[in-house]
Amino acid sequence: MSEEVEERNWSELPPELLHLIAKKLPDLVDFIRLRAVCSSWRSSAPLSDPPQQFPWLLELFQRDYNFYTVTKRQRFYSLSTGETLTIPLRNKKPKLRTFVEGGVYSGYLPFLEYSNLSFFNPLTRDFFSPPLMKNWYLAPWMVWTGTDPIHNRTIVVVDRDLDIFNEIGAWAFYDPVRKKWVEKKGYFYQCCYWQGMFFSTRVHEPTEVFDAHTKELLQEIPPPEIESRENWYGKGSVSHLLRKSYLVVSSGVILRVVWHHDCWHEKEKPIEESVFYIYRLDFERAENKSRWVQIYHLGDQILFFGEMNGFSMTARPNCGFSKGCIYFIDPRERKPYMYDVLAGTVEKVPCPFENCTWFLPSL
Repeated sequence: MSEEVEERNWSELPPELLHLIAKKLPDLVDFIRLRAVCSSWRSSAPLSDPPQQFPWLLELFQRDYNFYTVTKRQRFYSLSTGETLTIPLRNKKPKLRTFVEGGVYSGYLPFLEYSNLSFFNPLTRDFFSPPLMKNWYLAPWMVWTGTDPIHNRTIVVVDRDLDIFNEIGAWAFYDPVRKKWVEKKGYFYQCCYWQGMFFSTRVHEPTEVFDAHTKELLQEIPPPEIESRENWYGKGSVSHLLRKSYLVVSSGVILRVVWHHDCWHEKEKPIEESVFYIYRLDFERAENKSRWVQIYHLGDQILFFGEMNGFSMTARPNCGFSKGCIYFIDPRERKPYMYDVLAGTVEKVPCPFENCTWFLPSL
């Protein structure tokens, strides 16, 4: 005699329990599927309160030696679910023309629409176009964006190269309060925004600290000792070293992360022999008081780096990423790798794409 199984009505789950479940989902795909079950589940998981999202890998297509673009039907790969997603980028309102290259994209993909920089969210179809920059004829190159340039009006940064070899250029960031661009002459790659200040740096160079609204230079913080020119190249060394210095805000502090890779010395070493050095900024408002202090672990934080920028997240169970690790994109192969800070080891991250970078989805 078979036992009768009582059918459960899942729509009767308490709203507070559904909300708790939704907040723990590591991927937006699962969040959208949960909302699609029924009206009760949809009301318990509002779009205005999505869970913390972990990044996808954005597929890039190589047009020439160092220029990458996207397609009208764009593919993304989720490490949390192991799924490949195809999302159309077509939209009636914006005519998305030239994809603007950068390193990490937060919610919105940047495009150059004739002379204006525009941002498009492939999930929500939201479109944001800030005012024209004064020197709009200079080609923008994305360096860093905040988490949501539409709803939060977080600062967006671009670097516009005139002559890389002579180090002549201009950079600009979008002031979310005044809704205008703040432009300044200069040339750099890595930067971050923290407590009303804009931090920018170049490899083995001081970190410059600006007031984000007035452009005033507040401080110049010397680089860590590992980035001194003598240590950087080595006495009498003929090897070509790949060195990158990233700035990222993690758990309320600024980190300067130095990536060291010996690209060529008689025989090129594999990317798996890379080493990362991590420094925390002890920031003081007083001039010449701030300094970089080396640290040797990340706790439960995870760092993500693209070609020129990065971001930090707190690890969660079943998120698809390991805590205390650095996930980075090799700038030559455009492949993802993971560096275990405590073990000092590098391993390749599974990805179905030939070329990719990080994309942080948002609703």
